[in-house]
Amino acid sequence: MKVEFYDTKKRKKLLEKLNSQFGITSIPSILFETGREKIRGFSGDLTIDELYALAGISNIEFMGMYLFKQDMEFMRLGFDGALLLKKQIVKNIIDLTDEQVENWMNGYDLDVVLESGIYVIRHKEDVFGCGVSNGRHLINFVPKERRIRRG
Repeated sequence: MKVEFYDTKKRKKLLEKLNSQFGITSIPSILFETGREKIRGFSGDLTIDELYALAGISNIEFMGMYLFKQDMEFMRLGFDGALLLKKQIVKNIIDLTDEQVENWMNGYDLDVVLESGIYVIRHKEDVFGCGVSNGRHLINFVPKERRIRRG
């Protein structure tokens, strides 16, 4: 699997996108991109050189935390990325009611009229990943393993 680590220039460009979209000003980890434009973060004791060596002998996708995905011109925060950076997020947030958050965590899209774009889903002080609005619906991206199990 191809792994690309973010140098200072690429990291700065990513941070500019995240700042304009969500208000995020810092990312506390080593960033690397794996397949399908998924950006992961690693904040352990290994250096980039040690991570490169590890990538040559094992599946590095198991290292670090899935933080973001490049979706066309937008960045979409992963479930863990939204949780990790929730204190920095000040833009493109939608607050849900108790009923809406229950439907969201069951994996349902929500009938919410918003401008098209990507929004961080929040209920009180908790965040529940991101959703994409097409103008009439908020499309759910909660991973199946994180959804509320029914019956």
